[in-house]
Amino acid sequence: MTLLWLAFAVLTAAVLAVLLRPLTHRGHETGGDPAGVAVYRDQLREIDADAARGLIEASEAEIARREVSRRLLAATPADTMPTRSNDALHPLVLVLAAAIPVLSIGTYLVLGAPFLPAAPFAGRKSAPLDATPVADLVAKVETRLASNPADGAGWDVIAPVYFRLQRYAEAANAFARASALLGETTSRLAGYAEATVLAADGIVTEPARLAYEKIAKADPQRIEPKFWLALAMEQDGQREKAAAAYRALLATAPPDASWRALVEERLASVTGAASTERSSSKKPAMTSPGPTPDDVAAASKMTDGDRAQMIRGMVEGLAKRLESEPGDVQGWLRLVQSYTVLGERERAIAALGEARRKLAGNTAALAELTTLARSLGLGS
Repeated sequence: MTLLWLAFAVLTAAVLAVLLRPLTHRGHETGGDPAGVAVYRDQLREIDADAARGLIEASEAEIARREVSRRLLAATPADTMPTRSNDALHPLVLVLAAAIPVLSIGTYLVLGAPFLPAAPFAGRKSAPLDATPVADLVAKVETRLASNPADGAGWDVIAPVYFRLQRYAEAANAFARASALLGETTSRLAGYAEATVLAADGIVTEPARLAYEKIAKADPQRIEPKFWLALAMEQDGQREKAAAAYRALLATAPPDASWRALVEERLASVTGAASTERSSSKKPAMTSPGPTPDDVAAASKMTDGDRAQMIRGMVEGLAKRLESEPGDVQGWLRLVQSYTVLGERERAIAALGEARRKLAGNTAALAELTTLARSLGLGS
């Protein structure tokens, strides 16, 4: 490293010496025409004589003098012309040639970072992915795809990254582009379908349903597409078909399957059963005490005071219980419905938002909440 900086200093001094050389140049190498000098001087004397005798006007004489003087200067050798000596500039040139590189290197040592390891451009291009920020990786791939949208490998790489960043709509598009360019695989279809469902707030849309059907056909043992297809039936109002699909899943599920409880919950939801469909080894399903829409409607026959007291007591009791049991999906659905029937839209929306926060990560529950919100006119 020391030799490198010394080489830089010497090179800089050499360049400066070349650039500053004109300051020390005397001009003695400049040629001239000594023979013509005498001729032009004779011409000047003749012009002065003619002007003195009145043979030419004074203005014409002045013009002639200027022209002959110009030629005389051009013909005069440089070493015969009076010039200012540049000997005094020699030390200044040497000082500048030595000081500038020294000062430059000293400034860099103070303000720069000369001891950092080298990072050539080729090395940065091939840097490990885990050493590069995700945002930079995404930006690089997006730039490449913008100029080359037919790069299937690029779409295949960025699709799961979009998914992990929760950019579900972009992930679904990337999975679709990769499938179109590179061919459909169960992995790409699954990524597309799941991203599409999450982009639609848990609704199994028609494109997602078609993708899950392809996965189920290609890999009949795979559980994931069967569950989502059953949920699609449930969301379409085909509750009996959905229940049959959920039962078929449970019939083949190992007792310790991590997804068994979720399927049992969905089956209980579509059949209205509280615990009869659950495995005896599992904790019975939580009931959801609280007013149903029918309860609230029946209360309309009471007096105003009795009705208000009954409804308020049931709703507040349900809301309080959900604070300690936030995983009760049916309880949240009932609370949102109750507030809506009571005409308290703002509280219904607030309860819907709280339910989504408490049930974050439970895709099936979020899908139910979205379906309910749309049916009640609370948005999506």
